[in-house]
Amino acid sequence: MTTGGVGGPGATAPDTSDSAVAAERGRGGRGRWVWAVVGLQLLLVLAGLFVWRRLPDVPDPPPLPPPDPAVTQPATLESGLAVAERQAVAWLPDARLMLATLQVDWPWDVPAGPPPELPGTGWLTYVFVAPWQAPGRSPGAATIALRVERLSGQIVSQDVLPWEQAPPMPTATPAPAVTAARAVLAAEAAGGTDYRRACPQFRHLTRASLVDVEPWGRHWVVTYEDATQPDQNGMLVRVDAATGAVLQVRTDVAACGT
Repeated sequence: MTTGGVGGPGATAPDTSDSAVAAERGRGGRGRWVWAVVGLQLLLVLAGLFVWRRLPDVPDPPPLPPPDPAVTQPATLESGLAVAERQAVAWLPDARLMLATLQVDWPWDVPAGPPPELPGTGWLTYVFVAPWQAPGRSPGAATIALRVERLSGQIVSQDVLPWEQAPPMPTATPAPAVTAARAVLAAEAAGGTDYRRACPQFRHLTRASLVDVEPWGRHWVVTYEDATQPDQNGMLVRVDAATGAVLQVRTDVAACGT
């Protein structure tokens, strides 16, 4: 039936029968139920995302250990390794040494000639890497950086960091014949002392790390920092890790205070 009522000319009159009202109520109930399910699913997704975000990326490191009386004082890069390795393995059993660095803090009073030994001030930094897969995530890795005070031989700080993609795991290699301290002394004799003396207030930090890169092979990289330009090496000396021979001397910051 057609009518010219509220619906306008030619509009179909609404069906007000009991069956039509019941059907309409059924459709409204199903719509509300569907939206309730969608809302619940969204809530579960958000809750799962929140929990996933709250999951720890890497395990917390164990408490810092007390000083080890067996470590020589001042600690060397070699003697401090055992303390750092125990802490790293206690954190993750598969931890392997990836990088070790000796930092020497020189006195500002620079001698006329190369020193016969290193001062006891400075730091040792060890970075260990281990495979790690956080819950709900793809396999990756994690690193722990340990800082050892040379004067006491004690670990004073530790920081962990997750890696979304695992770097190549380092392989165990024998200790080099030339120690880090000997490499620094070789760098001092190759011009490092003169470099510090020219600007002692800005050039009192030296770092040494063992690397294996071509064309020099396995060697120590000894760098001198110039505080006026901390973003680059003031002076760099490469020392052969097997013989102690100086392979390269490069000065990037020559003038003092520039």
